[in-house]
Amino acid sequence: MTEVSRIVSYATLCVITCGAMVRRPAEGARVVWSQVARQIIFSAWDAVPLVGLIAALMTMTGIAMMATLAPAVDTPAMLGGILASALVRELAPLMTAIIVALRSCSAVTVELGYMSWRGEVEALETLGIDPTKFLLLPRFVGLIAAVVGLTLVFVIATLASGAAAAYFLEVGPSLAHLATRLYTYVTPTDIAIATLKSLAFGLIIASVSCYHGLSVRRDISQIPRRTTRALVEALVHCTAINMAITLIVL
Repeated sequence: MTEVSRIVSYATLCVITCGAMVRRPAEGARVVWSQVARQIIFSAWDAVPLVGLIAALMTMTGIAMMATLAPAVDTPAMLGGILASALVRELAPLMTAIIVALRSCSAVTVELGYMSWRGEVEALETLGIDPTKFLLLPRFVGLIAAVVGLTLVFVIATLASGAAAAYFLEVGPSLAHLATRLYTYVTPTDIAIATLKSLAFGLIIASVSCYHGLSVRRDISQIPRRTTRALVEALVHCTAINMAITLIVL
């Protein structure tokens, strides 16, 4: 029952934060959007090289294994199926969410945990400043944008490195053929599913990290415990949602 109530708390936090976006949008807009930009730079822009490298390495490893284990199979068709189903729809959103969670979930939880422990959140409320708008909204927007944007980076790196590896290992068609036939391998449905998963993962990471950060009270020793719990729960929930969406769209 505790897990159910916590999930309800996550959903409630999402609704409250989304409400803060449309409530008096002009109030403190410059401060809010400057915080959004900082969160995007940290969670998304700074992680682009890491995401691209991991995507390229994983894809080239898979292509190399396919070239070794299945040289006699219809590799062009297999390559297209792997790129579309296994990588674009499944691996790209989930791996991106894991990277964002590892880099940003802990950081957000620790940051909000220290603010809550020092009474800064209560101080903002005393001054008549909405903590939801000035603390939570920038992190929600930044983390969601990070997961969606980095998923696109992961997909591009996957397609480019996969096509190059298949060409040089002679297990796939030419690069020109892949470029002209890309729409048959990666369909709008694949892109829509990947985008849906990315949005869901961004919401999960943001709500879990913000919830546990704000749950810290007067005991500073709660910060590392809350940080560990937030990271574990974010990874578990993202994996569960990924499986649920996959089963629904099958």
